[in-house]
Amino acid sequence: METIAAPVTLLVMTDPEHSNEAPNATEEVQLLFVRHENSVRAFVRALQPSLPDADDVMQETFLTVSRKASTFEPGTNFVAWACGIARLKVLESFRQRKRADVLSEAAISALAEDAPSSQALSESEDALEVCLERLTPKIRDLLWRRYSRRQSSDEMAEAAGMTSTAVRVALSKARVALRDCVKFQLQQAR
Repeated sequence: METIAAPVTLLVMTDPEHSNEAPNATEEVQLLFVRHENSVRAFVRALQPSLPDADDVMQETFLTVSRKASTFEPGTNFVAWACGIARLKVLESFRQRKRADVLSEAAISALAEDAPSSQALSESEDALEVCLERLTPKIRDLLWRRYSRRQSSDEMAEAAGMTSTAVRVALSKARVALRDCVKFQLQQAR
């Protein structure tokens, strides 16, 4: 009895950094979006109080940014451009949902005008990176577990070999230290 092997298909994905071909406009804009996602997400979260709704807006923003890649002018402020699209997506989401827990259009517009500039967000992110590096590895791990993995104090305590109370105290002290350090870094930069 002879068996016939199924044909094998290889999916080749090109990596723009390791390819001789330059990335197209869509790929470049998508890379910029990924690089600046935290800034865009912070802007969206300031306008959209619901985390699931903010995630939906981020997805819609990414799709629109990808579709409109050819309209982005390289060398200009990408974050401002992407946040402009995100603002429109928040308004669109608001119109579609018409929910009571969502801010009014006027409130969204006012918040968008008062939102920190992309440069201020970038400076804050840079300061936060410097300050995080100054923390002990154990405290950085706790912060990562809390904010990236969204673990509870009990889960973190079990993983770190600490009590839940000790975890909460350590996180509280770390937040204060980070706040003070970032404030100092930003004052030094000015």
